[in-house]
Amino acid sequence: MSFAIPEGLAPETYPIAWLVGTWRGPGFLGYPGIDEQPILVEATFSSDGGPYLAYSATTWLLENPPASLEGEIDVAAMQAGQVWATESGHWRVPPQENSATEADPPRTDLEVLLTEPTGHASVYLGVAQGPRVSLATDLIARTASAAEITAARRMYGLVNSELMWATDLAAFGHEMQSYSSGRLQRQE
Repeated sequence: MSFAIPEGLAPETYPIAWLVGTWRGPGFLGYPGIDEQPILVEATFSSDGGPYLAYSATTWLLENPPASLEGEIDVAAMQAGQVWATESGHWRVPPQENSATEADPPRTDLEVLLTEPTGHASVYLGVAQGPRVSLATDLIARTASAAEITAARRMYGLVNSELMWATDLAAFGHEMQSYSSGRLQRQE
């Protein structure tokens, strides 16, 4: 599948232009104290022409989960249940870039700012290398009533035209470990 950079996109965002659009699909979440549950995620990356991508995502509990994340998945037939989480923010490429060696694909530094209505604001730093993004944070501000989350990691990758993703958390006194993962299909 070929990819064309959307019109009006700021050149600074070209290394992450492959994310632009709305993505939707199933996943699973689970953590100590949280039973494993099937989820439905919809994430949108958009641009208003500024040197960043706007981002928003909603996670619902999934009413009719697939048996696994393998094989064909009919995203249109999935039924969203109760909202589990929402988040929004901005993804930006800072003015300076890392240079790559001949053996490695080009690396682009990223800064991701996210807020959640649960009382969290996070600053993620990471890199994009082709259609793969790795992010990490240990800077998570929280309100007095927000859950204790001390660090997180995220990975996104484009595989066979689908957006695979995974999130690890260090929360509630636990070491960093898997929290959620899934696969999303481009909707528009």
